[in-house]
Amino acid sequence: MVIKKICCIGAGYVGGPTCSVIAWKCPDIQVTVVDKSELRIKQWNSEKLPIYEPGLVDVIKDCRGRNLFFSTDIDSAIKDADLIFISVNTPTKMYGI
Repeated sequence: MVIKKICCIGAGYVGGPTCSVIAWKCPDIQVTVVDKSELRIKQWNSEKLPIYEPGLVDVIKDCRGRNLFFSTDIDSAIKDADLIFISVNTPTKMYGI
């Protein structure tokens, strides 16, 4: 199977930058990063990114709208994807081993 479309659930510190670099390095793959937070998606689609990583702005500018997309339409992105990354919060363990 050839991967042509990737969906990343979670536009935080892991999902956003990681999948942006995947889009940058793999221009033939469409990468859609989705999140339930409309504010976070608006930030990824703006000039003021929600996360700072050296060089990330240039990667986003190069790929966004070409093969990198940020959206709140989670269901459609999942249905269209050949591969899905789940990059959501992991709860901190409060007790136990």
